[in-house]
Amino acid sequence: MADIVTGPFISFVVERLGNVLIQEAKLLRGVKGQVDEMQTELKRMQSFLKDAAARQEGGDEMVRNWVVEIREAAYDAEDVIDTYIIKVAFRRRTGILNVFMRFSCVIKDCIAIHKVGVEIESIKTKISSITASLQKHGVRATSEGESLSSSRYETQRLLRKSYPHIMEEDIVGLDKDLTEIVEHLVKEERQCRVVSIWGMGGLGKTTLAKEVYHHNDVRRHFDCFSWAFISQQCNLREVLEGILIGLTSPSLDKRKKIKIMKLGELVEELFQVQSQKKCLVVIDDIWKAQDWEILSPAFPNKKDASSKILLTTRKKEVASYADQPHELRTLTEDESWKLFEKKASTEFEPSTEMMELGKEMVKHCGGLPLAIVVLGGLLANKHKMEEWKEVSKNIRHYLNKKGKGSHGGVLVSDILALSYQDLPYHLKACFLYLSHFPEDYDIRAEKLVQMWMAEGIVSSSVPPAQVGEMEVEKTTLDVGMSYLSELAQRCMVQVQLTRNKL
Repeated sequence: MADIVTGPFISFVVERLGNVLIQEAKLLRGVKGQVDEMQTELKRMQSFLKDAAARQEGGDEMVRNWVVEIREAAYDAEDVIDTYIIKVAFRRRTGILNVFMRFSCVIKDCIAIHKVGVEIESIKTKISSITASLQKHGVRATSEGESLSSSRYETQRLLRKSYPHIMEEDIVGLDKDLTEIVEHLVKEERQCRVVSIWGMGGLGKTTLAKEVYHHNDVRRHFDCFSWAFISQQCNLREVLEGILIGLTSPSLDKRKKIKIMKLGELVEELFQVQSQKKCLVVIDDIWKAQDWEILSPAFPNKKDASSKILLTTRKKEVASYADQPHELRTLTEDESWKLFEKKASTEFEPSTEMMELGKEMVKHCGGLPLAIVVLGGLLANKHKMEEWKEVSKNIRHYLNKKGKGSHGGVLVSDILALSYQDLPYHLKACFLYLSHFPEDYDIRAEKLVQMWMAEGIVSSSVPPAQVGEMEVEKTTLDVGMSYLSELAQRCMVQVQLTRNKL
């Protein structure tokens, strides 16, 4: 993807050039204006990258080539300025011995200025040419807040959409979670108005929510039920109408009345229905805290309300709005193998040798049910040891195959990549930096943040934080730690405490 490889890097180069213009102004004397112009061109280029990313993912080879050129131009810009500064700084330190050497240094500086000026002009021309080509072929400038193109997003959203009547056949490791959540919802003394299930993509949050939704105790306790799927873009009216229709099962005439209600009337009607009856509303796959804040006026807000809401989300921030957040864990090795067996052994009995190889492959799934289901479904159709060996050899490729179940039309990588796509640029860069480390490697938090700082990923220009009436200076290390904390809250990294330290 274009913004995976190129976007964060160009952000680094733009910020780096800005810092260089401030900190090394004396060394850049003679080319400062040109460096400033090159930074401006790169900033302009950034606004086109998100649209280019969406087109590249759609298989547009021409855009893919442009993205490579953009990345190379950014590398060239960084190299040219770094090389120039090093040469000039070195000559000025060594050229103070006598007048002749200082004169020689000035001449060399003039030559260097001319040379770097020509190189910068060449890079600027290249960047301008790429920008013009992108515009000519319909790639548009996209603001930071914009996401995937609407048609592509809607297709992906429909493929991922959850339906409560479609149930998973093989479920492993959720019994305890199911019991706890059902109790939170049906036991009035617990006073849990909102319960949330949260964790990374592919853990089975929606699967667990469906089990709760159809549980006998839940069905006996509540009078009416409704299921809403949100995802990354919340259409407020569509969601509220769907919930109200689900709770009231209206006639055709009443449906028409719901459709023409003003938004305020719709919110009030939904609030009244839930106040008068015991209702359970499941809001599946909600990504943004502000989406919940927008939706919440439609739900009774007393802790002892008889109607309940169950949320599923990938984000701790959203989960924390619940009276009872419930974090979903990955499967243990035994649970992973049990789920794999259910999927892989439906049509034949694997040999002992195949089972040993299967256990090794399951370890690559990291306890993620979605990946295990995909792997098991794939191997269920392969009955020879040679075929299993081939899958084992290319395990990562095969885990990107389409799976079965509620996400049958979406690649595993697409489901997991949604969390990446939702990251702001600065966090994308932090996350990508983790590829430097081996799989399952323990990284000390402070050391990692220091590496981010050394690479320029964490900005040194940090605005002060507001605490009450006071402004508190935040160090670059503080900012880096906050980035790490946000990645953890988004379920992108796992953080553990050791000796009271991260």
